[in-house]
Amino acid sequence: MQKKLIGWTIIAVLALAGAAWAQDQTKDKELYDAAKKAVYQKDWTKALEALETLQKTYAKSGYMGESLYWMGYSMDKMAATVEDMQRRMETKQAALAKLSTMLEQYGTNQWAKDARILQIQIANDLVKNGLDDYRKYINGSVQAGVEGGVYGGIADGIQGGVEVGGGSHKKLDPDEEIKLVALNALMGMDKEKALPILEKMVRSEKSDEVRNQALFVLSQSSDPKVVPLLADLAVKDPSPKIREQAVFWLGQHPGDESFEALLRIYGSADKKVKEKVFFSISQMNSPKAAAKLIEIAKTETDPDLRGQAVFWLGQRHDEASQAALYEIYNTTQDARVKENLIMGFAQSKSPKAQAKLLDIARSDKDDKARERAIFWLSQSHGEDVAPALLDIYKKTDDAKIKKQIIFAISQNRGEKAVPALIEMARAEKDFEVKKQIIFWLGQSKSDEAVKYLRELLEK
Repeated sequence: MQKKLIGWTIIAVLALAGAAWAQDQTKDKELYDAAKKAVYQKDWTKALEALETLQKTYAKSGYMGESLYWMGYSMDKMAATVEDMQRRMETKQAALAKLSTMLEQYGTNQWAKDARILQIQIANDLVKNGLDDYRKYINGSVQAGVEGGVYGGIADGIQGGVEVGGGSHKKLDPDEEIKLVALNALMGMDKEKALPILEKMVRSEKSDEVRNQALFVLSQSSDPKVVPLLADLAVKDPSPKIREQAVFWLGQHPGDESFEALLRIYGSADKKVKEKVFFSISQMNSPKAAAKLIEIAKTETDPDLRGQAVFWLGQRHDEASQAALYEIYNTTQDARVKENLIMGFAQSKSPKAQAKLLDIARSDKDDKARERAIFWLSQSHGEDVAPALLDIYKKTDDAKIKKQIIFAISQNRGEKAVPALIEMARAEKDFEVKKQIIFWLGQSKSDEAVKYLRELLEK
């Protein structure tokens, strides 16, 4: 009986791409309208079910472009409701794939502009969570000048959520804009005259928008008066936004003076400003900066701040930072800190970090940690990943872990991935697990996979 069921599963996988159905204009509109209604009601599951039916049943429908956009939109919204990080990232990746298909096939559709904007936002979320490959969507959109450069701030502030170059994109009134154009010109001709005017504007202008723009112009100067001024604003300015921006720009001025100012700010700042200090210190390549991040990661009592310090350490590739990450992982019991550490190992991409991920996946007593390690290994395309995961697969009876490993190997682009899946399929006794292996083999487009699937059919 199981052989027959597996046979039908294989046939369905092989035939899915070639399925064609008669079109019914009335019914495809009904499905589209039902999906839109579910979207408005924020019933993402119902919306996706209607959209999937529309796409599979009415492949030539005039609503295909729109349906792909709303599928990506609904998946992104659904991801926000998922607590498990792995599933959340997988859902966002699937949403981005739908939007990419929509833009490739229906680039002139009325929803294409919205799809591009949503694509940038989702890619931003993925990059923030360690999936650096998705940065290309942001860089490409910025280079193309989407909306005349409106989204340039996304790429500049991606790591820290910092609003760069003046922060928000609220339109200035004509008088304010003329002031800033004149100041930019003055900075190019006579910086000594411009600096006092800029400082006065930052400290006394009524418009926060003008103050923020003036702070940006001021921060671009290498004048020795700038760092003390930024440090003073970061501590004393009444506007939280200006304080945060001053902290950010301090991080763009390398040197001991800026670093010492950031340390003083950290000691007396509120939690939100401390987060900005993390970002600024992380941009400094000095051993002192690395040592401070290590100290915070080991001693900070606030678990959120400690987790962020660990995250920024994960962005550094010096030996001291990496050694600190391994030490912290081996001594901490905090689940959030562990999650950030595992992400840090994944981002490092060094042989030692990958070995640590495999070690966690193989023997960590925390099942959640094992699952996260396996998920991040799925993002690695190294040739050694598939054989190592296959070895873990053979030594576990946990169906959940097995399914995680199947997914991880299916995402690996190495030459050993498909042979590993086939070996797993030949030995697997659990019908549900074996069915999942067959599904991913059907997605691989590998001649070796097709040969194995045909072999199963002929039994």
